[in-house]
Amino acid sequence: MRTWLAVIWLVVAGVVSARAQFDGPGSPGVSASLIRLFGTNLAFSAQVEYQLLDRANKELIGLPMSFARSGNQLRVEIDLARMRNRGQPDALAQVKPLGMDQLVTILRPDQRVTYQVFPKLKAFVKLPMPSTEIEAFLKPAKMERTPIGQEKMQGFACTKYRVTALDEQGKPREATVWNAPEQRDFPVCVATREATETVIMRFSQLQFVRPEPVKFEPPVGFTECADMPALMAGPATKYMSANKTATKAPAKSSTPTKPKTNSAPTKKK
Repeated sequence: MRTWLAVIWLVVAGVVSARAQFDGPGSPGVSASLIRLFGTNLAFSAQVEYQLLDRANKELIGLPMSFARSGNQLRVEIDLARMRNRGQPDALAQVKPLGMDQLVTILRPDQRVTYQVFPKLKAFVKLPMPSTEIEAFLKPAKMERTPIGQEKMQGFACTKYRVTALDEQGKPREATVWNAPEQRDFPVCVATREATETVIMRFSQLQFVRPEPVKFEPPVGFTECADMPALMAGPATKYMSANKTATKAPAKSSTPTKPKTNSAPTKKK
């Protein structure tokens, strides 16, 4: 049973982890390459709409999330109950009984770790960050911005840029970015493409206030687990027992639900 549940989690976690050029391991759409786009905006919080589109600009995955930054410290909160997933429409049913449908990712390159926090389980896993990722966060990097037009995006008059930066492996990566001068030149929309897939991140409800330090630490009183198998064997198993829940194997064949389609960025009034 535990092996099966571990497989379920890895599949679902993979859905919202690195899929495109500016993404980072273990967190949806978050990497050193991405935060460089924020420029001098070192402290803020925002709501983000994350989308993965196919070659026809049809949504494969849609996921709202909460995002916070304080220097090089990052916090991302997701609730899989809000995820639109055309590829795995039954994914939520596999993790909700485990109490793992809510996840907070805290990136701490200064501590060389990433925390995966599960609020329902009152537990977290501390994972080491790869050295290349740590260096990318802590060292300045070259980035070239080429203006390619003016467009309205997320309700703001924006300058549209083509941005080239180096990723954690030193490879050049490109993104299209809409910067809003009236929002401290913040990139209110970021679009990247790799092969046949496109990732879009739209930022809203921006607050340029430094989040409290406690936001970037595991909650006091939460159980620390050595790894994901330990989390599954301990807090997740206890949660299922206490709530009398159980996971079900996904059906062999299922008809994908029709996703909300909000495709490639378009001008917004």
